[in-house]
Amino acid sequence: MTAKYYSLAVSGQCCAGKSTLCEALAERTGWTHIDVGSKLRGMASAGGIDIDRFGSLPDKALRQVDDEIQRRMEREKNKIWDGRLTCYLARRNSYIFKVWCKASLEARAARLGSKDNVTIEEARTKVLARDSEEIRVFARLYGVQLSDSHKWVDIVLDLTTGSPEHFADIVRRRLG
Repeated sequence: MTAKYYSLAVSGQCCAGKSTLCEALAERTGWTHIDVGSKLRGMASAGGIDIDRFGSLPDKALRQVDDEIQRRMEREKNKIWDGRLTCYLARRNSYIFKVWCKASLEARAARLGSKDNVTIEEARTKVLARDSEEIRVFARLYGVQLSDSHKWVDIVLDLTTGSPEHFADIVRRRLG
């Protein structure tokens, strides 16, 4: 790995394949995969809240998680930060390579349907609801428009088709 970057931030749409890509990247780089979303899922679960409604968690609690992650991103090296806002949180850090992942609605629904064992139509509805919730919450908390993500990232990957290993190799080549 090049000395220019000491970590990766991987963000993107729900069910786009971020975590699977992060696992492939961790395997190839030897870096530690940090699943930021698991902290929020844990908070939501502890509060009896479905993750699809994570925005009903108190703003203060959501910001505390983001502040903690941002501080850790500044000081911890050889990490792969996996979360919806990690690229935004790392936007001013030139030592973190930022990857935005997207995929077609159909691919995202198929992934969620398979994972949650629900029909494609149910999965599509859930994906769209999560997209809507994230847009609303991130705009409320930070004035962030996810459609502007290209402004904070080094590369955008469409993970609709192709293997995680293929995309991990693309990222590694971009790292140098």
